Amino acid sequence: MVWIALAGGLAVIGVIVWSFGRDASRAEEAPPERPPRGWAAGLGEDARVAFLEGLRAYQDKVGPLHLREDHGLLAVHDPPRLVSLHLLADRFAARGPEGLHDPEETVRALVTACVTTEQPGVLHLRPGWLGSGEVDGMDRRAFVEAVREIVCPGGAEGVAGRFADESAGSLVVTLAAEGGDAGNTLLLDLARVLDRYEKLRAERPGMPARALLRDVLFRLLAEDGPGLTWTEPPAERHRAALLAAGQPPTERRPAS
Repeated sequence: MVWIALAGGLAVIGVIVWSFGRDASRAEEAPPERPPRGWAAGLGEDARVAFLEGLRAYQDKVGPLHLREDHGLLAVHDPPRLVSLHLLADRFAARGPEGLHDPEETVRALVTACVTTEQPGVLHLRPGWLGSGEVDGMDRRAFVEAVREIVCPGGAEGVAGRFADESAGSLVVTLAAEGGDAGNTLLLDLARVLDRYEKLRAERPGMPARALLRDVLFRLLAEDGPGLTWTEPPAERHRAALLAAGQPPTERRPAS
């Protein structure tokens, strides 16, 4: 009986040692955690957790939000707003200990400021922007698709993602990082594209619809005027990439 008990004890010890060794080996084999990229790169671990907790609290108490981390974007539904996560995260980090101590109030104040005032990195959208009407034979869906195919045609090089919100009247295009240059995301207000289109149509009544729309969009991209912003200050190559992508195939040249 003593030998049996001793053998059983050694077996248990052997299992424990084996399990510990296996776990240690797995820990050594596991790849190191990558540092955060994009909008969260300027936040420490505690600040990231607090920032996301503040966003959840805002949604619970104030209204719905849609977090699109891959685009570096926060969408506020009422009133409709697009807000750069880079902008919010930088401002949250600047609050220092205040943000960590009271993330709910800090995030609420930051988002409220963006909802109230349009600024670089913040786009205010217009509800009911086209409704059930038409412009040059294009209803709302056709107008959105025409804009999307000019600004970001299918298969455009360097585009990491895109989506349009027909109801809110927005187009979002994310450009991939290239070399040492970070990516960026374009935010476009389709209501103000429509305003420009109708104004230019009055000046050029005989111009084909797609050519007129391309002219409107190229001017807007070149000017960075009202109705267009980016989640981060754009480099020249960001604008150039979209301008090149939107050219007709016979005119398209590589972005410089």
